[in-house]
Amino acid sequence: MDELEVIIDATGTERRCGSLLPPQGFVSAFAPYESEKPLYSDTQIREIITANSRVPRRQIFGASWVLDQKSHGSCNGFAGAGALQQARRLRGINDNLLLSGAWLYSLINGNRDQGSMLEDGLDAVQIHGIAPASLVPWDMIYQRQMPANAAAEAEKHKGIVCYAVQTKQGFRSALAAGFPVIVAVHAGSNFQRLDSNGVAGVDRGNGNHAVFCQDIALVGNRECYDMQNSWNLSYGDQGRAWLTWASFEQTFTSHTFYAVGSTEERD
Repeated sequence: MDELEVIIDATGTERRCGSLLPPQGFVSAFAPYESEKPLYSDTQIREIITANSRVPRRQIFGASWVLDQKSHGSCNGFAGAGALQQARRLRGINDNLLLSGAWLYSLINGNRDQGSMLEDGLDAVQIHGIAPASLVPWDMIYQRQMPANAAAEAEKHKGIVCYAVQTKQGFRSALAAGFPVIVAVHAGSNFQRLDSNGVAGVDRGNGNHAVFCQDIALVGNRECYDMQNSWNLSYGDQGRAWLTWASFEQTFTSHTFYAVGSTEERD
């Protein structure tokens, strides 16, 4: 297997881009686009995102919610963990628990630090759940490293109402409904440059990096999607940037974007 692409972030830190394309001939195991829920009209989406009562996600989720994958190609795991911990909070669970992207990555990396597919992350979030980051830190990316109680703790925090997002309207609708969506972007030099409105530039490619979008809004009269990265606060605007649909034109049909609608919590 080829080495993962490495880019240098604004602080000089090496970041391994670990979002893998499905193999040739791959057939998704998940339901087709009819399973997208909800599916709003353009008018409904605009009404939702311009409502005075809507609180921007950045006001709810401050800097302490931003994760850091550090030197491993574990972006898919960290995107899933970040999305699930936000879904817990939006459900009304206020314990500010941080979940482990390393744990999720350990389930889907084939025992090698060579990245993973978004679809495998979707599967693992629902079946196995995610252990707390206090139990499984960023550098424990292999199952052989896991504490004996990690699997049992992960079972307490699973994603439910999770589904593959296969249309642009389904993607927009999920964000309008408050569902975080795990996506693939192509991270390069443009991805690290934000304009005066905080919108990231577009790099052309099949998608080498997994992140999640947490909100949809009008930014400078453009519809944009609030993206949380997993490169700590050094990236963009305190770990976040706005993306446009142009960021997904080449990645959307190659990767399985998925939404996390809610969580299942156990004692």
